[in-house]
Amino acid sequence: MIRRRSLLLALLAAPLSLGAAPLSLGAAPPSDRVVFTNAKIHVGDGTVIDGGSILIEGGKIARIESTAISVDGASIVDLKGKLVTPGLIAADTEIGVVEIGLEDSTRDDSRRDASAIKAGYDPGAAINADSSVIAVQAIEGVTTAAVAPHGGLLSGSVAWIDLLPGEHAAIVAASGVAIVGNLGRSHDGSRAAAIAELRRVFEDARWYRQNERNHDRNQTRQLAAHPFDLRALWPVLDKQIPLVVRAHRASDLLAMIEFKADFAVDLTIVGASEGWKVAKELAAADITVVIQPSDNLPGNFDTLGARLDNAKLLNEANVRVAIAHFDSHNARNITQEAGLAVANGLPYVAAMRAVTLNVATAYGMDDRYGSIAVGKVANLVVWDGNDPFELSCWAEEVWIRGRKIDMTSRQTQLRDRYMDLDSFAN
Repeated sequence: MIRRRSLLLALLAAPLSLGAAPLSLGAAPPSDRVVFTNAKIHVGDGTVIDGGSILIEGGKIARIESTAISVDGASIVDLKGKLVTPGLIAADTEIGVVEIGLEDSTRDDSRRDASAIKAGYDPGAAINADSSVIAVQAIEGVTTAAVAPHGGLLSGSVAWIDLLPGEHAAIVAASGVAIVGNLGRSHDGSRAAAIAELRRVFEDARWYRQNERNHDRNQTRQLAAHPFDLRALWPVLDKQIPLVVRAHRASDLLAMIEFKADFAVDLTIVGASEGWKVAKELAAADITVVIQPSDNLPGNFDTLGARLDNAKLLNEANVRVAIAHFDSHNARNITQEAGLAVANGLPYVAAMRAVTLNVATAYGMDDRYGSIAVGKVANLVVWDGNDPFELSCWAEEVWIRGRKIDMTSRQTQLRDRYMDLDSFAN
């Protein structure tokens, strides 16, 4: 036993050279058209279609019927009554920009300068499609992720990616879908200073837009941020993209509700451990809230009010709730997070929306993602059971942009390599 353990430790310490081919999308179907038949379709908005069919064409959903679909030249996939859901969407992740958290050279999740305002930073160009983290999430049903930078008061823009292992040219579906920021004691050690500075930055962004020429001639006062970062806020001011703010304390959430009203922007709150305390106000302000249900203990003074039934209480107040798991290396755990929310009172239908459609809505991408609807991207998951939120239920097939992916990852390859330790005995 000791010899076997020593041998295993030695092998794990050695450089890994797997014999399998690089991770990539599975072979394209014979036709650009694919028909799922005899499927139990959970649309994502609460609608369930038994024995339904889905036509995929050009990587998008072309038709959905409650009966069979017949299309000449299409590849037919008979699901034999299995459950199909929209691909799960991971909110507020570092997928593709952080490989090893403690190794600085593998981190591209922030712009490392002294400025608190980094709104112009776009992580999209740095996303590594060969990251081992991508396939680990994809084969468990996470087809899409919002990649958000960190640092400062305003961290930068959010890149929207489909989890296509090895697809460097195609992995970024859209850049700059939101601007992400951080509230709390994130500026000069004071939350009051942070809120005041956030207001000043948006006021200057609005002012600079009307006085750009004078500023370039050095005929104006000093602004709160570099013009490059102020310009990045213009789409937020135009309500073309949302502002996504990480905040937990009830007072910070109220401050952001007031900010939304004053600047007339679309707003999403990420974290919101104390969201239940101001649920009525969040609902009235039409703010999407992204939470992690398992964060039910106070990790700091901003989260003293954390509780397991946060999702339930927010939903009962008619707040649009999205669910996430904020550890990017395990974003796949959103199914477990949703299960915890259901176990603590969140209706099942609301939980399904919370990991699909509501996440897309949080980032203004619900016109293309989050549900099984005509015209949306064909990101679909076929499950081996009827409840993805049960730990015993697994993704059997994952389709991204209408193509079935290879269901292997570095983790499955390691599992297979070390399954039989006797093969290393000699």
